[in-house]
Amino acid sequence: MKRPVVGALLGAMLLAACTGSPQTQEQPLDPAAHEGAPVSETKAETEATKPHHVDIHGIYMTGWTTGSDQFYKLVDYMQASGLNAVVIDVQDDDGLTSWPVAVPLAAEIGANETKIGNIAERVAYLKERGIYTVGRIVVYADPLLGRKRPDMAIQGGNFIDTRGIRWPDPYNPGVWAYKVAIAKEAAQAGFDEIQFDYIRFPEHRIPGYNAEVTVEKRTGAIESFLTYAAEALHPLGVFISADLFGLTTTVDAGDDMEIGQNYAEIAGIVDYVWPMVYPSHYAPGTYGIDDPNRAPGRIVYESLVGAQKRTPDRSRLIHRPWIQDFNYGATYGVAEIEDQIKGLAEAGIYQWILWDPSNKYTRGVNYAVAGGTSGPAGAWQNAPLVAATSSFTPED
Repeated sequence: MKRPVVGALLGAMLLAACTGSPQTQEQPLDPAAHEGAPVSETKAETEATKPHHVDIHGIYMTGWTTGSDQFYKLVDYMQASGLNAVVIDVQDDDGLTSWPVAVPLAAEIGANETKIGNIAERVAYLKERGIYTVGRIVVYADPLLGRKRPDMAIQGGNFIDTRGIRWPDPYNPGVWAYKVAIAKEAAQAGFDEIQFDYIRFPEHRIPGYNAEVTVEKRTGAIESFLTYAAEALHPLGVFISADLFGLTTTVDAGDDMEIGQNYAEIAGIVDYVWPMVYPSHYAPGTYGIDDPNRAPGRIVYESLVGAQKRTPDRSRLIHRPWIQDFNYGATYGVAEIEDQIKGLAEAGIYQWILWDPSNKYTRGVNYAVAGGTSGPAGAWQNAPLVAATSSFTPED
């Protein structure tokens, strides 16, 4: 599809031109020269020896929630409702970790925070109840790293986005090493999967970074980081995943939206891809829908059909969409959440995670409303892709 002007995407897809001279990027990226150098292991070797978890249905928890008594209440709710997975912040977009990590740079810049008193105990508690655990790490929208280490930031810290964030530089191998070192701490705490969020350039046009450079340069920076992370983390027994803009599943081939995200290429590097297909974040007219927020099932359906078309040589089980359980431009309740679950099922996708930044979550939802299953655990590589066409029609 032709990419519309996405005024609502994550608040806004701002295309304001930024001034200033970019840092020189002549030196090759060499993360091995920094902390967290990877140990080589191929993805194929990992996939051959590890079972893959399928049909995850879950929720997101902040570090503060996970470290509080609310954690136990939410776990009880999950078990009573048939939910079996949780994404927990390891390092949020405040740049602070959820527990103190033994990473020198984190201590240097004051990134260590005690949101969770004993992360290993919390992870063990979840696993004892059969809950799949995912540790979320925000990569490039890190205001603390950008402020404390401007030498590691875009334009030497001179670029500041509309939220006041000095973004770390996606080309900087020191940034890569820092984030992977924190990811190793999460792996050692027992998480099943490490998920990288904000794995992109800012949505502002910055000459020499994501503007006035080739698509290959932008996407190469993002994909090289993920390759480096996978090589470092797979030997520790964890899966690797990446959060991507929802529109990356359906924009024209070769269009990285100037943020460096190529859905198909990233899907070939990580174990799982998490497109953020929140209907409220799609512009009017997307997929021919006047008000995407009022057609949640149709939006997620079109997005995940597009995702599978982008990855014809991969199982549909690599797609783990984020869906909406929050109000933004419309009130989302039981009907809207169930509509998204049904829309995904029409596209052959039976796994998803609910995003609610407040961690309250709508009660009374029938999470099994679509029925069905993706197939047995461990059989994901040979699972056939769903047909690209469907009789799905959105509910009024």
